Amino acid sequence: MPAAPSEPEKYSIDEMMNRLTATPSDDPANGELVTRSDGSQAIRVRKRKRRSTQPHKERAERNRRVRIVQVSAALILLLLAALAIGAGVVYANSKPFRETLASRISQSTGATPELETFRMNPRTANSGKLTLQWPQGNVLDTLSLHRLSAEIFPASFLGKAFTGEEITVAEAALTLRLPQPGEPLRAFPAANGLLPVRFKLYRTPAFTLTLAGSGGNLLQLARSEAAFAPQTVAGKPQMRLYRGDLGIPGWPKLRLDRGLIEFRGEQTDIIGLRLMHEAEDIGALTLSGTVSPYQTDHLSALAVSLENFQLSGLLGPQFGAIISGRVDSASTAKSNTFSFMPTAGSSPVLEVAFGVSPLSAIGVRGFPFLATLSRMLDEDNWFNNPLFDSEATGVLYRENSTVSLRDLNLESKGRMILRGDLSMNANQALSGILRVGLPESMVPKGSPLKTVLGPPQDGYQWLSVKISGTAAVPADNFKELFERPATPAEDATAPGRGSSFEELTRPRR
Repeated sequence: MPAAPSEPEKYSIDEMMNRLTATPSDDPANGELVTRSDGSQAIRVRKRKRRSTQPHKERAERNRRVRIVQVSAALILLLLAALAIGAGVVYANSKPFRETLASRISQSTGATPELETFRMNPRTANSGKLTLQWPQGNVLDTLSLHRLSAEIFPASFLGKAFTGEEITVAEAALTLRLPQPGEPLRAFPAANGLLPVRFKLYRTPAFTLTLAGSGGNLLQLARSEAAFAPQTVAGKPQMRLYRGDLGIPGWPKLRLDRGLIEFRGEQTDIIGLRLMHEAEDIGALTLSGTVSPYQTDHLSALAVSLENFQLSGLLGPQFGAIISGRVDSASTAKSNTFSFMPTAGSSPVLEVAFGVSPLSAIGVRGFPFLATLSRMLDEDNWFNNPLFDSEATGVLYRENSTVSLRDLNLESKGRMILRGDLSMNANQALSGILRVGLPESMVPKGSPLKTVLGPPQDGYQWLSVKISGTAAVPADNFKELFERPATPAEDATAPGRGSSFEELTRPRR
């Protein structure tokens, strides 16, 4: 487009400068010419107001204000929460809160609590000692807990319940009390609804359980790890035990391997208690069944199972030195029980039928008649310490310090059979009668043994030996059998009856 005729196409520098200086004065809207105090001139330009809107800047400003409000509210809430927590902690460590907590513990357990050195913070509650004492008529007697640490929920500060995940106790000791015969029972009824003290798990690495009677402790489990869960998937309170030393007065010491117990109203279900020999980790004795502690006229009987268990663990070290070996319980026997009456004067009774374990044998030693048989049968050393592996069965019966082996049937094919009963009382005195069977072919004609052995029965000849003495020094009447007066019938068939016992048992040369 051609330039306007009023405007030249080219300007000189002077014309440009004149045009620039002249423009403001020609257009007052662009500014106002003013003279400064020093005589210089300048154009005062009016500030223009921006009339257009900018949404993105408005949103940013609005968001900034919202964040300021949010941060301020959060700080206020944190301050209020800190004040509330501080007030809660102060209240939780006060005497009124401890008294309220003691009342809640009493409502939950039915016992009288004694709480010492209680401290509480937002995450845990700690106490130096808590003792619970139940009234007469309850199987529960006392529970002593040392150095408790509880993982609590925040609601424990303000709510009506003291709740949390777990309570850990450094040492715990529970005493159970069996009632006297005829004593009235007042079992503590379970509370309805939710308990004011609720935790998911209670556990301790050092648990002692004592079953006390009128004459002393009837049972004690020491140094065991225990965990108690008030609620399980099955809906029953459950206790788990791991390791520990089990002591029953008059019995050999046993070790607890593991145990599981469930509580059902006034009955206790022993799901399984696995016991082991005091000095071995091989073999086990397992107890299972139901105990009714509040039914004093009802016999409580637990099923007994033996697996590769050393006899000395039930007979005791003294009796076990005479008859030893590993045994299994006879699965078909109905008498495999550990029974007792849930009263203070009751004595537990163990009765279990057994058979020799595979790859094991029952050994018999220490009786004088064995050494005598060895000398009389051509110095056969096997008879000094015979082992019976062909068939070895019997019934073990134990009550207090008296233990018996009944219906013994020990057999080593081609050598000897022992049958009969043996007992040891609290003074370690032995009693019983053993029938000794020797193969007819083993006893030579003219042997002094022919004078005391009976007629053959199924290829064996038998004699009965009366056992006496003590477990440390067993004795028998084998010598007297040779020295008794002979009957006319015996004189006709037993040559050499007049010889002394020493001559009959003198080794041959």
